[in-house]
Amino acid sequence: MSLFANAYGNFLSSALPFYQAMPGIVTPFGTLLKPGGRVAAYVRSTGAQDGEDHFASSGMLVRTLNDALARCRSGQNDIVYVLPGHTENVSTADFFTNLVAGTQIVGVGRPGSTNNPSLTWTATGATFLLDVANVTLAGLTLNFDGADAIAAPITVTAAGCSILGCHINHGSSTTTDSLIGITVHTGADDFTFANNYSFTTSTAVITNVLSSTAANNNLKILGNYANVPLTTTNGAFNIGTAAVVSTNLVMAYNRVVNKSTGTAGVASFTDVAHTGMVHDNYSGVTASSDPDAITSGIVLAGVTNILVAFFNNFDSAEEKGQQGILGFAAATAT
Repeated sequence: MSLFANAYGNFLSSALPFYQAMPGIVTPFGTLLKPGGRVAAYVRSTGAQDGEDHFASSGMLVRTLNDALARCRSGQNDIVYVLPGHTENVSTADFFTNLVAGTQIVGVGRPGSTNNPSLTWTATGATFLLDVANVTLAGLTLNFDGADAIAAPITVTAAGCSILGCHINHGSSTTTDSLIGITVHTGADDFTFANNYSFTTSTAVITNVLSSTAANNNLKILGNYANVPLTTTNGAFNIGTAAVVSTNLVMAYNRVVNKSTGTAGVASFTDVAHTGMVHDNYSGVTASSDPDAITSGIVLAGVTNILVAFFNNFDSAEEKGQQGILGFAAATAT
């Protein structure tokens, strides 16, 4: 560090200048370069465009996400930027076979805009498997509506993965598109699903936005919005099946609107001893004029879920600031 006033590195001086040594793109999330990581590739299905600078001819621009993933180093937090205008179909099981641990896949654009980079699932058995650790999907448009009855478009089985700030279309036809969008399995510890917007543009009823069907730790479901038609007894987020425990769960600040005549809302819990906290979630319904139609904003299939702390969860009939009431005897909470 220099001892001279106004010299770079002195605490009295201005910040160090930033020199761009090679082409790069600043995303809505900021310049995402984790320690040790590098930009491995840029992806755009239409290739180079007229008038672009030298990054387009640098050899870093590829047309498919799989080609970009092949350039990432396992465990090094390498980044793939998916550029505006990119569109790609997910047509088979385990479609992105080149995915390696630590990869950060970042959409460059605004989720919801017509040119935001998008992936569309086009076959019933098509899947994107997050089966290696510490992978992030951020800022993408994910269309689960390219085929009917898509079984499990995204399945998570590895630790440390996340889906952040994505725009997720669960259906655009009157028939069933994707019953369950994100399935979280054993091994997917520390999975984070945050700040996503899930929706349908149709009346097709879905089962869950996300379902955690196996034992895992530290699942975080935070700050999501869901505007979807839900089945009667299933919330947007489903936690557990028989004898499967989720530990240290955090589910908070989610907003769910049920577009069907069903009465489900934010979440459903199976009767096993989950631990964690569920707080400050809100649910409503649009297919009924009765604000009390959400009779099961949080569904508890039994009484052992009291190991989870539930507080400040509301439906559209309650005033903000009132304590949410849990009806354990009726196996529901509003």
